[in-house]
Amino acid sequence: MTRQMDVRLAIRLFLLGVLGVLTLVLLPLPNSKALMSLVQPFLLLIVAIVLGTLVHRQVGLGAPILSEKFDFEEMKPRLKDVLKFGGMAGAGLGVVLMGISLVSEIGMTGRIHHQSPSLDLSFITALLYGGLSEEIMMRFGLMTLIVWLIFKITKSKADWVFVAAILLSSFLFAAGHLPIAYAHLETVSWGVLAYILIANSTAGVVYGYLYWKKGLECSMMAHMMTHISWVSVHFLFHAAWH
Repeated sequence: MTRQMDVRLAIRLFLLGVLGVLTLVLLPLPNSKALMSLVQPFLLLIVAIVLGTLVHRQVGLGAPILSEKFDFEEMKPRLKDVLKFGGMAGAGLGVVLMGISLVSEIGMTGRIHHQSPSLDLSFITALLYGGLSEEIMMRFGLMTLIVWLIFKITKSKADWVFVAAILLSSFLFAAGHLPIAYAHLETVSWGVLAYILIANSTAGVVYGYLYWKKGLECSMMAHMMTHISWVSVHFLFHAAWH
C-alpha cells in the first residue's frame, strides 16, 4: 500500500512539475537556448521526485493530499489548511517582499522595482514554475534529502535537523535565482544581489516551514500566492503613486 501511494505521488508530482517546466517556453530566449531551458529543469525535476519519493517517509515529510486517493470529503480538512495557512502565508509574504524591494531600491537603479517579481518571467511562468516545479525540486527534493542526510549522520529527527535543512535549502533556493538575474539584467549591482538573496531566502524559509509542518501542497499554495500578492501590491502601489 505504501509503495502504491509513493508511485501515485511520484506520478502526480511529475505531471504538476512538467506543467510548470513547460511554461518556461514563455521566456524571451533565443531559439538556440529555448530547448536547453527545458532540458535542465526537466532533469532536475525527475531527480528531485526520485530522491524525495525514496526518502520522504523516513523523515516524516511529504505531500499528504497528493499521496492519497482523491476523496473530497476526506481531503476537505487538509484542503482548508492549505488554503488557510498557505494562502495567508503567501499573501503576507508577497507584501513583505514588496517592502523589501522598495527598501532595496535605495542605492539601486530601480530595475527590480519596475519589473515583475520574477525578473522578466511571465506571470504564468512565475506562478506555475515557481509554485509547482520549484517547490517539488527545492522542498520535496532538496530539503527532504538534506533532512535525510542529517538524520543518517546524527540519528536525530529533532527540530534543529529540519530548521538546518530549511535554512540551507532556502539559501540554495535564493542562489538559484542569480543566473536568472545575470541573464536578464544588463548590470547586476550589489543592491540587486542583496535583494535576490534576502527576498528569496526569506521566501524559502516560509515555504520550507510550511512543507515541514503542513506538507508540500501548503508550500505550493504559499509560493503561488506570493506571486499573486506581489503583483497585486505592485499594481496598487503604482496606481496610487501615479
